[in-house]
Amino acid sequence: MSRDLSTFPLSQHARFKLQSSGFSTSEDLLGFRPNELATETGISVQEALDILDIVHPLNKPNVLSCSAHDVLLDENSRPPISTSCKGLDAVLKGGVPVKKVVEICGCPGAGKTQMCMQLCVNVQIPESLGGVGGEAFFIDSEGSFVVQRLVQMANACVKHCKSIAHDTSIEDFTVDKVLKGIHYYSCKSYTELIARVNLLSEFLTQHKKVALVVVDSIAFHFRYGFDGSYSLRTRLLNGIVQTLVKVANEHKIAVVLTNQMTTKILEDGSSHLVPALGDSWGHACAIRLILSHNEEVRQAHLFKSPSMAEAKVNYCITKDGVRDV
Repeated sequence: MSRDLSTFPLSQHARFKLQSSGFSTSEDLLGFRPNELATETGISVQEALDILDIVHPLNKPNVLSCSAHDVLLDENSRPPISTSCKGLDAVLKGGVPVKKVVEICGCPGAGKTQMCMQLCVNVQIPESLGGVGGEAFFIDSEGSFVVQRLVQMANACVKHCKSIAHDTSIEDFTVDKVLKGIHYYSCKSYTELIARVNLLSEFLTQHKKVALVVVDSIAFHFRYGFDGSYSLRTRLLNGIVQTLVKVANEHKIAVVLTNQMTTKILEDGSSHLVPALGDSWGHACAIRLILSHNEEVRQAHLFKSPSMAEAKVNYCITKDGVRDV
């Protein structure tokens, strides 16, 4: 039975986007996948997934019966993951949030991998100190994962945590434990990456402490080798992000993707740097963070977020990891 979309508990923004794109009844949304709906309406895959879950719930009889308080408790079931930069944490309202797909963009040397490695360490900060007390899974497609650098960050984190702990409850929080808590997989092709993402749910079921999944980078194997078949590339990327959004929600984890920058030529002949993979990919992730640097300063630009204001903050990278300026 068809039902008017105005009768569903959708946000005003979602209703406007759906109506503007010609969707007025529940029947209009039948057969749409989240990535397809996102492309049609210009919303994020996360928002599209939420809309379809409400309008056409699958095996979720109680999906509409929970209260806003229940939703809030579910979202706060795990604290955000600190970046070790207080300014950036403030912009992100505590750090990288769980149940969200976050994209970190930047030119080579901006600190994308450093940021990801810092998050892999910080996700293991004990709960007694306000951390997640989890583990991380690092999917490396560029070969930029350096264990020696990770050891430096882990040393600094362990030393800091033990200096502020008021008891002996974190004596077992050691560098070795941090390194063992970071699962690593190297991808040599985009087919390997797709396979690994498709197996993520099974992996997370077996490793229940994992609270962070990193893909560094999503763009590396997709920028070349498609011989102009960008529609195929777009479909594959949409399939990946759709799976990651679903995994992030079902397992209550944070997903962080890194992306490269590319030059966009404008009609007047001028150019500027933009995140790679095209405009349609820009709708895929809920949060987009753009890192930039020059000889004097490094800057993180919160460019896109459904709940946080656009902002810029300076940061630096020291021997201990990502820090405030």
